[in-house]
Amino acid sequence: METFKKRLIICTLLTIAIIAIVGFRLGYWATILLSSIIFFYGGYPFFKDTFRELKDRKLGSMSLAIIAITAAYLYIILTPSAGTIPIELAIIIMIILVGRWLGKKLTEKIREPLEEPVHSIPVNAHTIENGKVKEAPTESIRPGDLILVKNGEVIPTDGIIIKGSTIVHPLIKNSIEKTPGETVTATAINIKKPILIEALTTSRGSFIPQLIKILKKEDKTSIRESVDKIASALIIIVIAVAILTFLYWKNMTPALEHAITVLLAASPHAIRLAAPTALLAATIISAKNGIIIKNKKSYETARQLDAIVFNKTGTLTMGQFKVTDIISLDDEIDEGDIINYAAAIESKSQHPIAKGIREVANEPIPAKKSKPIPGKGIKGYVGDTKIQITSYQHIKDLGFQIENPKILEMIDQGKTLAFIIINDELKGCIGLSDKIKKGAKKTIKTLKDKGIKCIMLTGDHKKVAEPIARGLGLDEYHAELTKEEKAKKIEKMQEDGLKVGMIGQSDDTPALKQADLGITMGTGHKLDIEGADIIIPWGTPSDILSILEIATVAHNKIKENLTWAAIYNIIAIPLTTGILYKQINPPLGAALMVLSIIIPILNSKTIIRGEKA
Repeated sequence: METFKKRLIICTLLTIAIIAIVGFRLGYWATILLSSIIFFYGGYPFFKDTFRELKDRKLGSMSLAIIAITAAYLYIILTPSAGTIPIELAIIIMIILVGRWLGKKLTEKIREPLEEPVHSIPVNAHTIENGKVKEAPTESIRPGDLILVKNGEVIPTDGIIIKGSTIVHPLIKNSIEKTPGETVTATAINIKKPILIEALTTSRGSFIPQLIKILKKEDKTSIRESVDKIASALIIIVIAVAILTFLYWKNMTPALEHAITVLLAASPHAIRLAAPTALLAATIISAKNGIIIKNKKSYETARQLDAIVFNKTGTLTMGQFKVTDIISLDDEIDEGDIINYAAAIESKSQHPIAKGIREVANEPIPAKKSKPIPGKGIKGYVGDTKIQITSYQHIKDLGFQIENPKILEMIDQGKTLAFIIINDELKGCIGLSDKIKKGAKKTIKTLKDKGIKCIMLTGDHKKVAEPIARGLGLDEYHAELTKEEKAKKIEKMQEDGLKVGMIGQSDDTPALKQADLGITMGTGHKLDIEGADIIIPWGTPSDILSILEIATVAHNKIKENLTWAAIYNIIAIPLTTGILYKQINPPLGAALMVLSIIIPILNSKTIIRGEKA
């Protein structure tokens, strides 16, 4: 941006000089020299953009500007008495530079809400070495380092709290209470008490820089592809109109001036900016509200959904399982052993059930060779003892029959069950309960009122799923499904002609990829989730409504931008030929082009202003 500003200042001074040279008739060669400097130095960014456009085998908006200023420059070179053309060339280039500079500044303003906090990361942090606190450069922090964050300080990198409880205010979402074992993100402000955290990454590899990288990524949406085709067709029309305008005027100077004016003023900048600027503003606002749009096609797809499929755990329910019952099926093994064995095998798992089990374990036992059984549970060894944990729907596959009345009662109560198999024998069962998320029922009702079918797909037993589905008022539910079976259910809906959105967890990859729109919820700091078009790291069901709302707002803003572009070009093309009105010259045409660029950017920015209001 500074280089661009410097180029603009130099071209402005050169323009003043050329006005003086032409005005006082100081000579042909002096005019040629200054015109050449302005043309090549001032026009360099336009040549660079045009080369990029031609490399992509398409005529772009800058191509018309290059044709216009090149025609003017050649006329100056070949015609000793070029009149005011040298002045107009200089002013045209200066005006276009001003427009590009303003466009960049306004676009940066749209990004500002997220980019600013990155600069708030402290240069130095309080690290702990050998039990002593010392100040070290934030850039030197590595995973595993211990960092003291005092109240009022900005957290320098993503980390897990080792000691202390506090309240943090993150970049996205509202203030959150944090306790030991929970994660915190860089740029969040610690607003209550000092905490000791263990770094999970470097400052550059933390959540927020990753997030900004995702938001800056440009995606080709179908509406943008359609608009690009219209813009390409319009460029051909503008070139044809410019040629006809040149042929219409018999005198060389007005013929060239009006042709150049057509090329400049009728440039399809406004059409090309209609979608990208609106989508950028919508993406920034979504991120500020805790919704990460990884794929900008999501805005189009979200408006077309006929059905939304929900995974149960962590999506409709809290995903915070609490152990309610521990049952031993062997007189020689007590309930404490059952929970400790289970906690040992689940020690490294991030599944909500695993976390619930670990919370109540009294004496954690070291486990080895622990690994998940996809869609069925987890297995491993504690010493030489083989341990397997599986769900109710898969216990029968292993040949076990459930007759214990307490377990049957828990099934009827809709509890989630984890069965403990020790050395291939069923030895115990752990019952856990989960709660429906706040706002889930209201969200389902609102979606249904919009004509969107709401369906739950879960791996849990039917008796666990049924009361939740009934309580939420879902249209239908399907229980005891594997990840692959969830994907097949979605595929069947699509075959029936439905546009399907899937809202699940990071381990629902097959279903997320199969759906027309894949949304993951409760992923925390994880952003590289396969199949996810939208990520809601700390989400609630009501965020789904926010996605639909912002998609509608973005769509309406794109329509407004396209309407402006259409009206502008319908008026600009005939007017700049000089046939209807002779007073529009090339500099005025360049100014009109700048106006056409700025309007859609400012209009898109109202998405952000409207959200703040």
